[in-house]
Order: sequence, then C-alpha cells, then structure tokens
Amino acid sequence: MNLKNRLKPFTAVAFSALALSTVIAGCSDLKDAQDAACCKEFEAGADMTNVDFGVDASIKGTFSAFASAASDLSAVGTGSISDITTACRNIALDLGADADDPAGQKSGVDGMKAWCTLASGQISANFGASGKLAGSISAKFEPPKCTASLTAQANCQAQCDVSAMCDIKANPPTCTGGTLTVECGGSCTASGSADVACTGSCSGKCSGSCKASGGVKVDCKGKCEGTCTAGAAGGATEKGTGIQADGRCDGQCDGTCTLDADAPKIECTGQCDGHCDAACKGSADVKVQCDGHCDVEATPLKCEGGKLEGGCSADASCQGSCNASASAKAECSPPSVSIVAEAKGSLSAEGKVQYQTAIASLEANLPKILIVLQARGANFTAGIQGAIDAGVKLTGSGKLGAKGAVCGVLIASTIGTASENFAASLKAAGDVTASIKLN
Repeated sequence: MNLKNRLKPFTAVAFSALALSTVIAGCSDLKDAQDAACCKEFEAGADMTNVDFGVDASIKGTFSAFASAASDLSAVGTGSISDITTACRNIALDLGADADDPAGQKSGVDGMKAWCTLASGQISANFGASGKLAGSISAKFEPPKCTASLTAQANCQAQCDVSAMCDIKANPPTCTGGTLTVECGGSCTASGSADVACTGSCSGKCSGSCKASGGVKVDCKGKCEGTCTAGAAGGATEKGTGIQADGRCDGQCDGTCTLDADAPKIECTGQCDGHCDAACKGSADVKVQCDGHCDVEATPLKCEGGKLEGGCSADASCQGSCNASASAKAECSPPSVSIVAEAKGSLSAEGKVQYQTAIASLEANLPKILIVLQARGANFTAGIQGAIDAGVKLTGSGKLGAKGAVCGVLIASTIGTASENFAASLKAAGDVTASIKLN
C-alpha cells in the first residue's frame, strides 16, 4: 500500500471514533461541558506547551504534548496546501495556462487540485510525446531530506513528566536511517575514510564554503562574497584568472568562497562550512558542528534524513505526540533541480523563449512539490498515527474533565483535517510529477 492510501483510513475511521468517544466521556456533566464548549485555549499553529486544558495533573504534560502535536501537524497540513498550490499555479501559468481559467478561481484544497490539474496538463502539452516544445522531460536532483531538532524532541519529552528534566546529553536519541549532527567542544573526526560534515576549522581540505581569515586568501572556484583576484585556484600549471563574465570566481577570494559542486576541495585557513576530509575543530569560544566522532563532550543537535528514536524516557502515548511534533517541525531543504529536455529543432524564436521560460519555471517550482512528495511523506504519516494513538489513550483515561474532553474533540478534528490536507497535497504532487521522469 502506498503512502496516499495509508493516510485515508486515518480520517475516515480513527478520528471519527476518537471524536465520538471524547464527546461521550466529556459530556456526562452537561453544565461543565457547556461552560467549556468553545475550548478557546486550543489554537492550531500556536504553541500549546503551557496551556491549561483543565485535565488531571497526572496527564497534564501528556495532554499538552497531544495538543502541541495537533497544532504542529495542522501547520504542516495547511502549509503543504499553500506550497503545492503556489508551485502548481506558477507552473501552469508559466507553461501557458489561462490566468482567467475558471478552474483556477477556487480556493483551499479545491483550488490546489484545480491548479495542479492545469499544471499537469500544460506539462504534457509542452513536453509529452506530442509536446509543442519537446518530446520528453526528466528532472535530476538529490532526494530532499528533512532535519528534525533534537532539542525540540527533548523539550517535549521533558513535559511528558512534570517531575523530570530531559538531559539530552545523558539520554541522546538516535537518528535511525539518517545522520546525527552534534555540537562538539573539541575535535570531530569521521569514521573510516569518509568526510565529516563540518562547521568549524578543517585541518585538511574543505568542500562547501570557506570563510577566509587572518588576511589569507582562499583558492576559489565558485561564488566569492568578497574580492576575487587571479591566483592559484587552478594549481601550479593553471592559474585562475579571477572574476569571470558570469560573476563566478576562478582564482582567490579574500571573503567567503562557496565552491561549485564539481570544484575540487580546498585548503581552508578560516572556517569551513560543508565537509572536511580530516579533523573538524572548534575554538575556545565556538563549538563545532559535525556528524563524526567527538573527542570531548558532544551535544546532539539534529537528525537529518532519518527518524528520531529513543532519548529521555516517556510513556508511549506522550512519546507518540512528541514524535509527531518532531516530524512536523522538521526543516526540509528543497533540492536543486535540473530539467533535462531537448527542444524541438523547429521552434520559432518565440517558441525558444517559451521553452526557456518553461524550463526555468519547473526548476524553480518543482523543489516545493518534491519536498511534499519525497521528504515529508513517511514521517508525517507516522506522526499522524502516533497522535491518534495518544488521543485514544487519553480518551480512555477518565481524567480529562469537561474542558479537556471538549478540547479533545477539537484537537482530534484538527489532526483529522491535517491528515486530509496532507493526503490531498501528496496526491496533487504525485499528479504533477507523473509525466516527468524523476532521477
């Protein structure tokens, strides 16, 4: 079963049962329930950490984590609708759709579906087997990854037990299937022959970017934020010529050099922000961030491209809510997309302009679509399930009180809407990319 299908039963069955059982549990005292009926305390997208929902003290932290999960999931669900709609609208219009098309006048989920249908149609019309601009199209990119904050996870786990603190150093979580980044007070080295992700001083060669220091310029093949001059960038037999016609630097930079993806690694006398093939070190007052082995105290920071697991002890339902918030709050970096298509030789001057406009639009807008399609999907689905399980357990606790019960209905409904919005976004993203070969 694919991801889109796995999302469907969450709203159709689980949330109906959860909402109904919560109403029954909370409305045994009608007067109290009526007094609390509005549940003004809950607000989707807001911080719910310190909100008093009137529940028993023994589940206060767990209920707050549940409410926070709903709030965070709602933000992602709403954001995905907005992001996909904007991307589809841009693609559709740039590739030739009519801005006054009645289908594009809708809003919300319906508006997203309409714009994505128009975008998909324009892609096929321009780049399909009988396309006006080209006969085929593909997109090359590195799969997008999401980075979850370990600090956010630790803070949530701490509120699960009001009598405990979560020491992330003593109880570091794991990053299953991804890369764990730590803040290191000393030197950080990679395992084996691998490079280490590094934000600090690199004792070897650096890829990514290098900020020069101490008046020493750095060799640069890429973008120089500073002054670029001719120098030894090309090596002893091929000197760099300095600033290029396109604004790139091929020489030496006295500021920050961001290397081209295919540029060789460089000696970095300043701060490296990328990868280091030796040891990455901090300074007396600045700790280094890396994904290798730290020789002194290390503080876990973030999990990239994987699933956060473990950490401080929390009961299963509260942990489920924490996992949901962590996945929702994860920052996802859009991939750099390169479109591969061969323009038809018979294109007119106007057709060539349309071709370039279409390629530029796809490269600019597909990244947002790919984040929903390939990065957030699985973790968001797991987060939804964890929040559902937490809600079901809270409902059966008998400790909600009138206000907590009514708020539980609203929170459950919010999670249901988040699930529906994300499922719709996921389907729309898949429909748009269906006619593009993704590499």
